[in-house]
Amino acid sequence: MFPRPEIEERLSRFVLVRLWINDKKPEARSGEWARMLQERFRTTAIPLYAALSPENEILGRIDLPGGSVDAFAGRLARWLDEMLAKSGAK
Repeated sequence: MFPRPEIEERLSRFVLVRLWINDKKPEARSGEWARMLQERFRTTAIPLYAALSPENEILGRIDLPGGSVDAFAGRLARWLDEMLAKSGAK
């Protein structure tokens, strides 16, 4: 999703998970995931980026704001650095 080297390098240090909340196929678990998103993160905004600790605690979250992709990429890079620091990752 973010082919920028500075974002890819940071994301490579996380376990990435995608949560589909708008899949209309009968076998999809979209409704269940949407409820979890609302209950756990108090939002159904998509995209939503969240960082969890190995103990499944929410370290932080960031929503995609309006504006330029360049501005968001810088903000996302700073946020990823903060989440890595919070998690104690090296």
